[in-house]
Amino acid sequence: MAFGTLPEHARHQRFAAGAFPRRLRAWRERNNLSQSEAALTLQISKRTLQEWEQDRAAPRGFARTAIEKAIRA
Repeated sequence: MAFGTLPEHARHQRFAAGAFPRRLRAWRERNNLSQSEAALTLQISKRTLQEWEQDRAAPRGFARTAIEKAIRA
């Protein structure tokens, strides 16, 4: 695998999760939160939030479930 490429299973997860960044950003904007404020609310780093919003990374497992639940509330 070349540097910077995702393994096959990770690429499929990324595409399946494509709507997550849009939902996350919409939640943040709907609540008039800056990235810093949203990160504090979700108890994650601002950098992590940025990575999620830009679809460069995504939470997995229990963390994903917890974040999805929090942004739907």
